[in-house]
Amino acid sequence: MSQRFRARALVAFALMLTTAVGIGGPPAAARESPPSVVVVDPLTAVVPKPESWTPGGGTIQLRRTAQLDVDSRTADAWTVVPGMTPDSAPAVFHRSLGTVARHAARDVAAATGLHMPVTVTPGRHTSAVQVALDRDLVGELGPDGYRLEIGRGVRITATTAGGVYYGTRTLIQLLRAAGDERTLPRGVLVDDPDTQLRMNTVDVSREYWSPREVTDVIRQMGYLKQNFLVLHLDDAEGFRLDSPRWPGLAERGFGYDRATIAELDRIAAENNVFLVPSFEFPAHASPKSAYFHVGMGDGPGEAAPGFGERDTGATADNTCTGYSYSHLTDDFTFNLMNDKAMKTSKEVLDEFMPWFSAPWVHLGGDELPPDMARCPALKRFIADSPRYSNVSDVAIDFLNTLDTRVRAAGRRSIVYNGSEASTVQVPLNHDVIVMDWTGDGTNPRLAGYDLILANQSLFYAVPAHHIRPKEEKIARTWNPPASASVLGWGMHVWGDDLGWAEGQWLESLTWHPRATVADRQWNTTARSAQEFATFDTRLAAIGKAPGYTGVLLPHHTDDGRPIHDYVMDPAFPPGTYDAHSPTSRRGLRDVCSLGGMTPIGIRTVTVQDPQEGWTKQVDGSGYWLGAADLPGPWTLTARVRLAATATFLSDLDRTTTIELGPTDTTVTHDGIRTSFGRGLPADRWTDVALVSDGSAISLFLDGESAGRIAGTAPLPRARIMGTSQPLMGLAALSFYTEALSPTDIKAALTSAPEAACATYDRPARLAPVHPRDRL
Repeated sequence: MSQRFRARALVAFALMLTTAVGIGGPPAAARESPPSVVVVDPLTAVVPKPESWTPGGGTIQLRRTAQLDVDSRTADAWTVVPGMTPDSAPAVFHRSLGTVARHAARDVAAATGLHMPVTVTPGRHTSAVQVALDRDLVGELGPDGYRLEIGRGVRITATTAGGVYYGTRTLIQLLRAAGDERTLPRGVLVDDPDTQLRMNTVDVSREYWSPREVTDVIRQMGYLKQNFLVLHLDDAEGFRLDSPRWPGLAERGFGYDRATIAELDRIAAENNVFLVPSFEFPAHASPKSAYFHVGMGDGPGEAAPGFGERDTGATADNTCTGYSYSHLTDDFTFNLMNDKAMKTSKEVLDEFMPWFSAPWVHLGGDELPPDMARCPALKRFIADSPRYSNVSDVAIDFLNTLDTRVRAAGRRSIVYNGSEASTVQVPLNHDVIVMDWTGDGTNPRLAGYDLILANQSLFYAVPAHHIRPKEEKIARTWNPPASASVLGWGMHVWGDDLGWAEGQWLESLTWHPRATVADRQWNTTARSAQEFATFDTRLAAIGKAPGYTGVLLPHHTDDGRPIHDYVMDPAFPPGTYDAHSPTSRRGLRDVCSLGGMTPIGIRTVTVQDPQEGWTKQVDGSGYWLGAADLPGPWTLTARVRLAATATFLSDLDRTTTIELGPTDTTVTHDGIRTSFGRGLPADRWTDVALVSDGSAISLFLDGESAGRIAGTAPLPRARIMGTSQPLMGLAALSFYTEALSPTDIKAALTSAPEAACATYDRPARLAPVHPRDRL
């Protein structure tokens, strides 16, 4: 008898008992619901879709006196599976059942307002909701599976406390979907995931996400039963772990110290999420290379750690200067010929691995610059070693050595596929998990490896490149691999070429596709057209995870001060490491301390104008601001020089735009394009102000009124775009969360206001996420 057939047989038997005698004896904390209450079907209400549901007929309604009972026989246990230990089951959470119950009661209260005292009692007859570990389910359910029985009361059982946690997520969703947050359908639900590692990756290196924003991701993952968050902490644009051992390696204000990681790790464990650190070796390593002086342009000489000029005895015989990607410096890749590079890598792992409790460590390992194969010094290094035949051999040997270090620390390594594809003499260690981001896991060279799939053409979210997860394909037609070597699969959120963006903005774009992925990870049965069409309705009914914050907009002000005030000087913006060549990706700086932006194109440059001082020449790709739209009232002030019409500001999909040109100024929102009938004088610097009072938008040119249009368009803060030829000139840019008066606008022409930013940490209303903002 198959595992799933046996589970369904038990469901039918349990349902018979439930219907006959109920659960928990006298219904002290539950009562029959009124006949008018709509019965919720868990198969169409819960996300991810459960494996099976056998209805029992009718509903019950939890009373305000309901309490949550923990079976005293298993209250202190995390598993009842014989022989299961933390070492034998590293992918199983080890919190006790009592701990899970307390956290569940807190979340039920946050989600529904129903406060259930947690008690520890023997048997199954005292309350409306009871949780227990059940040895009889061993062999019927995996460690993440659970049973939810709803009769005269509610009973959640599993073989591990982690499984019970997932049962409580379903309970919360059913309560929310009911509308009154008290009514539940009678029946028995059996649920067990089809995928072991239900993965997401968040790139906090290129785009720093605040701890609050990372916490949102963690809580939402737990709510949708995902369990594997790869936190990409290390790349060319930033190293985010802040240790007093190496002051400055992580930029102050844009990193996580050990206490912060410990708190994130604790929150992750509460939500059944493994927080997996992701590093980059030996490429994508610009900050580490520069700080420790081990880049491809560094020689073997010692120099004290720190950024700035260094003398390491670099010569043409011991470096590969000039063989990086054209837009990146030589620091992008460690000098594989230099023993210091390995010493540094081991020290970094030794320092930071203990900060995380997850038994996995991501080592990176992909995208070495192909031109390195032409470097004379590296070619001689390979020729002089009998172990190597090409650069891939050297890179994989480097990763194998680090893998040995990881295994010695009792953990397991993950690497991206890529470099192993062209090795000749040095195979990748077979204990390493390969994250296949370019294929579907069927490459013959990956045979024998455990795999995690994250195909870029299907699962990547890269807003600056307009790359989005293919949600309908994921939900309806993609077939997850059935191979036992595939441990899991999931989505990546990358910050390439944004340079700076708010984590909350990126989260607002990606929570929806992540939910689509979560739905299919747990239950890999393909969704029907109807299920896909109604998925948004299901998400709306269950809401976001308890404790989820979402986008916090700046407060509206009345002091005439901007929330963003951008300057054009050559200084690189804070929050993003300048890993690029001098003509590539020159950023804007926001003196209101919200970081800076980097243009996606390489032709956006800093230019000194005789009258204006420092200016930016903005190409057709423009700057990505990476922030949520601001509803009115708002004000935009800018000093620009145009020779052709330019889309000045827009949201991600250009559905809300502000367009400036020599003949007209227009605002487009929700498909309606409105014209002022006034343009900017061509080829001269002009002060432009747009002011929204929430019902109409006024235009000012050089401080004088130039028209007014009816409209409620928000201020789009996703990107600034110029024209292809010639470049748009930008000398000043400020945003306000108030409607400036004509007097204030004229004053701003002669004296820059004192910058003062609205905080994102104080309580503020949540911004609704428009469907168009979903990736």
